Amino acid sequence: MSIQNSLPNYQSFDEILHQQSVALTAAEMHGLISGLLCSGNHGSHHDSRWQTLVHDLANDGLAFSQVLALPLRELYETTFELLDDNTFTFNLLLPDEEAGVFACADALSGWVNHFLLGLGVANPKLTEQPEIKEIITDLRDIGMLGYDESEDQEELSQALEEVLEYVRVAVQLCYIALATPKTADSAKSEKPTLH
Repeated sequence: MSIQNSLPNYQSFDEILHQQSVALTAAEMHGLISGLLCSGNHGSHHDSRWQTLVHDLANDGLAFSQVLALPLRELYETTFELLDDNTFTFNLLLPDEEAGVFACADALSGWVNHFLLGLGVANPKLTEQPEIKEIITDLRDIGMLGYDESEDQEELSQALEEVLEYVRVAVQLCYIALATPKTADSAKSEKPTLH
C-alpha cells in the first residue's frame, strides 16, 4: 500500500477550520472522521454519508465551502488509508510538542470525545459489540481525563505519550473489529473469471 499523503499540518488545518467558522479544532475534526471510518463508514455506498454526518455534526447541516471541502476530503481519504494499512501507521492529528503538554492533553481529550461521537452516530449499536466494549469504556474514561496545571510537565508529558499510544492502538482495534478493510471491498467488486 502506498500512502501518498500524510496527515495535514495541525496548525494550518486548524486555521482553515477557524476561518470557515467551524467550532471544532483540527484534533476534534480528525477524531470525528476517524470514528466514522472505524464504524465501517467507507466505500462507494457510503461516499457521501460521511460528509452529511460531518455537516450535521460540525456545521448545522450545511455543506462546507470548497476552501474546506477539499482538505476535509483529503483528510478523510488519508485517514482511511492509514487505518487500512496493515503496518499500523495510523496516527492522531494533534498539535506538535511545541504547543505544550497542556494543549496536547486538551487536544487528545477532544480527539477522543469526537472519535466516540463519530463512532456512536454512525454505529449506534456499538455497545452490543463485546470485542470493543472495553475499548469504548477506556476511551470514554480517557476523554474525561483532566490535569492539574501544577503537575510536573515532564511526568505529564510521559503519561500523555503512553495514553496517546493506547488510543492509537485502540482506534486500530476498533477499525479491525468494525470496518470492512479496503482489500475486502476490492475483492467483492472483482467478478470471478470463467476459464
